[in-house]
Amino acid sequence: MFERHDSVYNFWFENGASSVYFFEYSDGLIAFDSSLYPQKFEEMTSIVEQKTSKVLKKIFFTHFHPDHTFGGIFSDRKVDIFLNKTTFDLLASMDKNFLMETSKIAEYNFNNLKEALNQKNIFIFEKSFFMVFQDNIIAAEVVGGHTPDSTIYTLKPQDYIITGDLVFSRVHAEILNSDVEEWTSILQNMKGLKIKKILPGHGKAGSKDLVLEQTKYLLDKKKNVPLSKKYEGYALTELASL
Repeated sequence: MFERHDSVYNFWFENGASSVYFFEYSDGLIAFDSSLYPQKFEEMTSIVEQKTSKVLKKIFFTHFHPDHTFGGIFSDRKVDIFLNKTTFDLLASMDKNFLMETSKIAEYNFNNLKEALNQKNIFIFEKSFFMVFQDNIIAAEVVGGHTPDSTIYTLKPQDYIITGDLVFSRVHAEILNSDVEEWTSILQNMKGLKIKKILPGHGKAGSKDLVLEQTKYLLDKKKNVPLSKKYEGYALTELASL
């Protein structure tokens, strides 16, 4: 599905695939995450470029998982990629067997990940940073939880928060690299923020209620509640089988 939220263009997928966001500013476009598939990312980018008559210039990653990063890393586009140091380290140290399995799922050769990273114009930040674009501010904060490198991006003055996989919207959460206690605490803190819209890592954008729903999901996970039964109808992500 393709939606627009003021200056943000959003692709989300009912099959549970990762969401991709494009922020339009005066001089171009910024993507937040980039899907698993380079061709899919190219198609989404072309749609937004045609609608805005602007060119993609930057990609910001929320965390290292391939379904959020590989589309941009393996894209032929010459764009700046922004990611925190832990994200870069986790990408650079990915296991060869994992890359082989991910390649099979995507039917695309990801085995030369290190070479692909070396060919990109990469900007690395530590725990936080912000950029000012005329009347807009993008602020990044590395919080952990879902993964050690999970990063939240806040758009001001829109009061939109791009959560990556700290929030899933009617999609089963991936827990593999997670600190669920820390994740739950982050969501509790998020409830107190001024938020007009949550832009989740998977599924449809929504209100702050998505934070409440994700918190309940994680609490049920901790209690060993059968998630497939209670959350019937939730989709699975592309990499759920890994």
